[in-house]
Amino acid sequence: MVFISTLIWFILICHRIILYRIQNGSCGPPSGFYSYYDNYFQVIFSSLAPAIGMSILAYLLLKSVRGVVRRRIAPGDNLPSINIQQKNAISQVEAQVTTMLLLESIIAIITYVPYASQLTYANVTQNWHKTPLYLAWESVFTETIHLLSYVFFATSFYVSTASSIGFRRQVKILLGINKDNHLEDQTVTLNRTQGAVNMQTEL
Repeated sequence: MVFISTLIWFILICHRIILYRIQNGSCGPPSGFYSYYDNYFQVIFSSLAPAIGMSILAYLLLKSVRGVVRRRIAPGDNLPSINIQQKNAISQVEAQVTTMLLLESIIAIITYVPYASQLTYANVTQNWHKTPLYLAWESVFTETIHLLSYVFFATSFYVSTASSIGFRRQVKILLGINKDNHLEDQTVTLNRTQGAVNMQTEL
């Protein structure tokens, strides 16, 4: 998947290697039709597509997880029912996955939509007359939005920490916190894993 993703992105943006030029000390698209095309390409594939794609995948994954949870909590007549502890564990996992996916989707929208808006604004106003003060303020907002667009890549750890009890437990163990409970946590995890395996076998 990593190789295919890299190859696809290289094919999509390899035109920049050939067509970009050095202008006024910076590398960018030459003026004209290609400049508009490249900017709107950036808007669609580097701004809107990640936010929309993340939201769609989160919805599909959440729908799939809930379907699996419903099948396990309410098995057929010829399948053994699961106990209350297993139901609570499955419901807890569903809640954690739901929280994680919602947070990731919200962060993707917050970080990418302003970036797409800024690129669109730059395309529309690139031929407008602007005072030096206006250009200075525009540069400040542009750089702030560009920095915000990188927040999405740095929030996975914090989203996992906020939404997953098991992840927080492992982080505390790695940081040397709750060492006394490490063996107990391993036992609980082993029991849950064994219970899940047994449940899969029964199903």
